[in-house]
Amino acid sequence: MKKYDLVVVGGGLSGFCAAMAAARLGTKTALVQDRPVLGGNSSSEIRVPIGGASDFNPWARETGIFEEFFLKERRQASRRLWIGEATSIWDLVLYAGCYENKLLDLYLNTKCVEVRKANDTISSIRCMCIDKEEYLELSAPIFLDATGDGTVAYFAGAETRMGREGKDEFGESLAPEEPDDQVMGSTLTFHTEDAGRPVEFVRPEWVPTYKTDEDLLHRTHVDIKTGYWWIEVGNPPYNTITDADKIRDELYRQLLGVWDHIKNQGDHGAENLLLDFVGAVPGKRESRRIVGPYMMREYDIQRDRKFPDAVAYGGWFCDVHTMGGILNLEEPPEASFQEGNLTEEDARQVYVYSIPLRSLYSKDIPNLLMAGRNISVTHVALGTTRLMATCAVIGQAAGTAAAYCSARAKLPRSVTDKDILAIQQQLLKDDCYIPGHRNQDEKDLIRQSRVTVSSEGPLVFPNRYRRGYEYEHPRQKIMSRSNLDVPRAQLFPCTTDMLEKVTVFIQSDSSNTEVLSAALIETESIHEFDLANTLKELKIPVEPNCSGWVTIDLNCPVKKNSMLWLSIASAEKVYWLYDDYAPTGTVSASRIIQNHRPQKGSYTLKTFPQMFPYQGENLLSGQTRPERWTNIWISDPDAGFPAWAQFDFPYQVTISRLQMVFDTNLTLAHVAVPGLFTAKECVKDYTIYYRKDGIWVKLLTETNNYLRLRRHTFDAVRTDGIKLEILAANGDRTARVYEVRAYE
Repeated sequence: MKKYDLVVVGGGLSGFCAAMAAARLGTKTALVQDRPVLGGNSSSEIRVPIGGASDFNPWARETGIFEEFFLKERRQASRRLWIGEATSIWDLVLYAGCYENKLLDLYLNTKCVEVRKANDTISSIRCMCIDKEEYLELSAPIFLDATGDGTVAYFAGAETRMGREGKDEFGESLAPEEPDDQVMGSTLTFHTEDAGRPVEFVRPEWVPTYKTDEDLLHRTHVDIKTGYWWIEVGNPPYNTITDADKIRDELYRQLLGVWDHIKNQGDHGAENLLLDFVGAVPGKRESRRIVGPYMMREYDIQRDRKFPDAVAYGGWFCDVHTMGGILNLEEPPEASFQEGNLTEEDARQVYVYSIPLRSLYSKDIPNLLMAGRNISVTHVALGTTRLMATCAVIGQAAGTAAAYCSARAKLPRSVTDKDILAIQQQLLKDDCYIPGHRNQDEKDLIRQSRVTVSSEGPLVFPNRYRRGYEYEHPRQKIMSRSNLDVPRAQLFPCTTDMLEKVTVFIQSDSSNTEVLSAALIETESIHEFDLANTLKELKIPVEPNCSGWVTIDLNCPVKKNSMLWLSIASAEKVYWLYDDYAPTGTVSASRIIQNHRPQKGSYTLKTFPQMFPYQGENLLSGQTRPERWTNIWISDPDAGFPAWAQFDFPYQVTISRLQMVFDTNLTLAHVAVPGLFTAKECVKDYTIYYRKDGIWVKLLTETNNYLRLRRHTFDAVRTDGIKLEILAANGDRTARVYEVRAYE
């Protein structure tokens, strides 16, 4: 028997991040994975693209451990991140992270087959080492189930659920009238290669035929180079655990039937394409969910319930697939995937929401935590929490809680409010995001300092503009962004107490004089849009067939350092021009019906007076992404490099550790980050100085950085000041820093 402080079972992104978090915090950890590679659905075996909050929300990409390894992979791998595209570089990056951590033992090709208990707690697990043909027993005071199927919990006799709750149990509008055992299905992916000449594909006799696009109704297949998430089979008719082999076999049939349709049925432009990868391991969406003290439900994800024990977050839409998948061709594969169905899209819109610790441990087994898609949520809530980047931050949260409990001989259910605050602060220190929470670390010496900077940049929207269109990867369709028959809005940070006017670039193809209906709306957060907070409304005429800047005179008193929305609506042939780039801390959005859909770019906008929302004092805001403010220092691009931020202490302090959080453009969704990527906004070269007897002394210099969170440990120095000097970025003209921390 091998003894550990923590045993994590399941090596997908949630299990990997949980194990890595715990080991980095000093916990002797075992990570058990039943496949030869890490990464779960994101691995090169399965090749499902990573999704999360940033696909549908601004400045919401998941950070912490996952961002670190994501940036490492993107810097080395050349392929895009999409269905069927993942390479073994991702597997290797994750493996290397485990290998380099001396407190983490990785057991690949090792499957948990038995759970042993002492009274009501798990004492050990028995595992089969598949390639070694031997059994292994692992013991620990705490276990973490990241298997996806809730295998450890099931073997331990914990309460689990599998299927759909009825509408009345939790008051969920998206739930069925009555409960049942149906779940979302699994998917096999494929990838193709261009052979440079026509290549034949002969359909096997056991494969179905889809002769026309109508035979695959509502199942978009414009991108013919990779597979489709809607090649999905589950319950009905198969159990996603006990019928796993039948599901795989049916998925092979369906995948090859779809490929036959693309190659041989109609003109899809696939003459030269051949299959160079067909998955053998289905990517599973849903099976068992482990019941915790609290079960998240639809209200929590759509209204962002403020949990006192919040430790993670999500933000993907409520993506509950059609039961039966591709075997149910009478319905779209997901309700809002049907073109023009705004009612369903509006009902499933989700903004950034919090996830509580009480949903990450079993209510029955005192020493069992969980992470990933098997956490304590309803079937409806699983539609958003199951996304892999969300699972990754859940994993880091659960691993951090496990490490905290292990070090204090506590069980998860016994943590106090003080314990929860300590876990939350550790997560923030490790560059995780918890909505609404700030750095309150009493040991962080920078919080006692006064900051001055070399320069501060202005808010400048792009000077390029066009009629906007964006490709929405999850729904695989092009979305118009400029036509004003749909209300459009632009959020911007305001640093003055009076907003005199704004100008916007408008084009009209109408032969009539049209009217812009404009509204200025105050908001508490970039994730909120409430028309009840309207400060001013105006009507502005637009001349026929015009193109140019339109002035909106406001003369409106506003709160200094507040976030404001400018909302504009007009006629079908009137356009508010758009650009793909969004200045940090700004958000554009379009109305669906009741809700707004955040976007990735920005509308043309000039404010009078000009705003300067990237102040040096933002370095002390305690948050490391835009939320209620921009929370970032950005230097003036015209001032060039070097740029610096100086922290003066009221008395001499001893410092031996420093950490910085830089800008890696968190509004980019994972699927939008190209291969061989380094964020141009990220600080590349920097030097840190400390002040001794009034003279600045070089402490260290770092070059070729591309990571967001950087930590440095050195021999302790006594000082009354620290200076961070930025020498270069990875392509941008500015220095961009969210946070600096210093520790004794």
